[in-house]
Amino acid sequence: MSIYLGAVFALGALVVAVGGIAAITHGWVFPSRRATVVRPRLYGLGALVLAAGLFLMGAALVASTDVVESSVRTVAVGLVLVSSKVIRASGRPAGVDQQIPDETSLGSPAGPDGPGDRQ
Repeated sequence: MSIYLGAVFALGALVVAVGGIAAITHGWVFPSRRATVVRPRLYGLGALVLAAGLFLMGAALVASTDVVESSVRTVAVGLVLVSSKVIRASGRPAGVDQQIPDETSLGSPAGPDGPGDRQ
């Protein structure tokens, strides 16, 4: 039974790896994530790290000894945690829906009564 679950992890790793390679080489991101990703290459790197973690989780299920299984699973969980941070870093900051303009507006700020100096 564990070999089937390992195959499912390997298939999921393959799908994520293809998405990561497409993001790195062409800047293409899955449509469900496209609105939130600002840096597609960084997203692709995170996806490849996630694919490596998923593949190692599948390999840990098929491992023959308990020592190998626990050590590979520990490394796999670490890779998945690192990939989650990298993928979050590739997105927009929280609460930002639009691009912040590069130039600030010139002129005096308007007061409650309108522009101008108050005496």
